[in-house]
Amino acid sequence: MKISPKQLCGHRGVAADAPENTLASIRQVRLWEMEWVEIDVQLTQDGVPVVFHDDTLSRCTNGVGRLGETPYAQLAQLDAGGYFDSQYQGERVPTLAAVLAQVAADDLHINIEIKTYPETDIPRLCDAVAATLSETGFPLERVLLSSFSLEALAYCQTAMPSVARAILWDVVPEDWQRYQDLATYSIHCHYRGITEVQAKAIKASGLKIKCYTPNHPEEVAHLWEWGVDMMITDAPSNYLGSEPTE
Repeated sequence: MKISPKQLCGHRGVAADAPENTLASIRQVRLWEMEWVEIDVQLTQDGVPVVFHDDTLSRCTNGVGRLGETPYAQLAQLDAGGYFDSQYQGERVPTLAAVLAQVAADDLHINIEIKTYPETDIPRLCDAVAATLSETGFPLERVLLSSFSLEALAYCQTAMPSVARAILWDVVPEDWQRYQDLATYSIHCHYRGITEVQAKAIKASGLKIKCYTPNHPEEVAHLWEWGVDMMITDAPSNYLGSEPTE
């Protein structure tokens, strides 16, 4: 089947084309004519919400140590692009505010994953996200909050009741309906983590389904038939078979 860019969401920007979760990667999303981008948000030591996936710095920057133990001023000096390709050397770890500004300029919807680790102060993180959304004036109807943490989603349900929410699971549990009130928009799962019966039941409940992170279209042809709405992918080129627009 022919896939439209509207059926795809850029994962951490377009992580196959540019260093993940950077402004360079986010700018790729509009070039591929997609309407959605997914990013991860965490807090620096001094409480600045930044867009970064790992709890440690070494994979995606030239720094070391834990992100949550690093002040923003120090983080802002690190190179977050050179590991990917020399043309991106000097790319920085962006703040959530900077990403929202780029997303607004590109007229995108944003899926903000509340990224938690065992040491994460969940209320502090969620409050910082809420404050940033308020301070930037980003249109809330273009925001989707997601998390693997049910605690984070429950907190967001109270702190940001008007913002859409999605539950993230590696594998959709048999009793997924128990948690349904935490999701107002969609269920997100690994593309191998859902059955046809579950997919049809989720769609019948009124929720959408998004699957991560399939980069090979042939692996997910059956998921479209089951009613999955969107693939969150690093590599839109594999689906769209063309070069991005300029």
